[in-house]
Amino acid sequence: MELTRMRRSRALEAVGYDAATARLRVRFRHGGTYDYLGVEPEVVEGLRASAHPWTEWRERILEHEVERVET
Repeated sequence: MELTRMRRSRALEAVGYDAATARLRVRFRHGGTYDYLGVEPEVVEGLRASAHPWTEWRERILEHEVERVET
Protein backbone atom coordinates (compact mmCIF):
# COMPACT_ATOMS: atom_id res chain seq x y z
CA MET A 1 0.00 0.00 0.00
CA GLU A 2 1.44 3.38 -1.00
CA LEU A 3 1.55 5.99 1.74
CA THR A 4 1.17 9.74 1.26
CA ARG A 5 3.11 12.12 3.52
CA MET A 6 0.95 14.29 5.78
CA ARG A 7 2.86 17.56 5.80
CA ARG A 8 0.22 19.52 7.74
CA SER A 9 -0.06 17.07 10.62
CA ARG A 10 2.01 17.13 13.79
CA ALA A 11 0.86 13.60 14.74
CA LEU A 12 0.72 11.77 11.39
CA GLU A 13 3.70 11.14 9.17
CA ALA A 14 1.87 9.35 6.35
CA VAL A 15 -1.41 7.60 5.46
CA GLY A 16 -2.50 5.11 2.83
CA TYR A 17 -5.85 3.59 1.93
CA ASP A 18 -6.87 0.40 0.16
CA ALA A 19 -10.43 0.95 -1.06
CA ALA A 20 -10.89 -2.73 -1.98
CA THR A 21 -10.42 -3.79 1.65
CA ALA A 22 -11.39 -0.46 3.33
CA ARG A 23 -8.05 -0.56 5.17
CA LEU A 24 -6.49 2.71 6.33
CA ARG A 25 -2.80 2.59 7.17
CA VAL A 26 -1.48 5.33 9.45
CA ARG A 27 2.19 5.95 10.23
CA PHE A 28 2.61 8.20 13.24
CA ARG A 29 5.53 10.58 13.67
CA HIS A 30 6.43 8.76 16.90
CA GLY A 31 7.18 5.70 14.75
CA GLY A 32 4.18 3.38 15.12
CA THR A 33 2.26 2.15 12.06
CA TYR A 34 -1.31 0.84 12.32
CA ASP A 35 -4.02 -0.48 10.01
CA TYR A 36 -7.59 0.51 10.77
CA LEU A 37 -10.13 -1.90 9.27
CA GLY A 38 -13.46 -1.08 7.62
CA VAL A 39 -12.80 2.66 7.32
CA GLU A 40 -15.27 4.51 5.11
CA PRO A 41 -13.86 6.44 2.11
CA GLU A 42 -15.39 9.71 3.33
CA VAL A 43 -13.39 9.45 6.56
CA VAL A 44 -10.17 9.04 4.57
CA GLU A 45 -11.05 11.97 2.30
CA GLY A 46 -11.76 14.15 5.34
CA LEU A 47 -8.52 13.08 6.99
CA ARG A 48 -6.46 13.95 3.90
CA ALA A 49 -8.19 17.31 3.37
CA SER A 50 -8.10 18.50 6.98
CA ALA A 51 -5.82 21.22 8.30
CA HIS A 52 -5.60 19.22 11.57
CA PRO A 53 -6.12 15.62 10.43
CA TRP A 54 -5.61 13.60 13.61
CA THR A 55 -7.23 16.17 15.87
CA GLU A 56 -10.39 16.32 13.73
CA TRP A 57 -10.67 12.66 12.65
CA ARG A 58 -9.12 10.66 15.52
CA GLU A 59 -12.42 9.67 17.14
CA ARG A 60 -13.95 8.42 13.87
CA ILE A 61 -10.84 6.39 13.05
CA LEU A 62 -10.46 4.89 16.52
CA GLU A 63 -13.99 3.43 16.24
CA HIS A 64 -12.53 0.77 13.91
CA GLU A 65 -10.67 -2.43 14.66
CA VAL A 66 -6.91 -1.87 14.60
CA GLU A 67 -3.84 -3.97 13.82
CA ARG A 68 -0.26 -2.90 14.50
CA VAL A 69 1.96 -3.14 11.43
CA GLU A 70 5.46 -4.43 12.11
CA THR A 71 8.05 -2.65 10.00
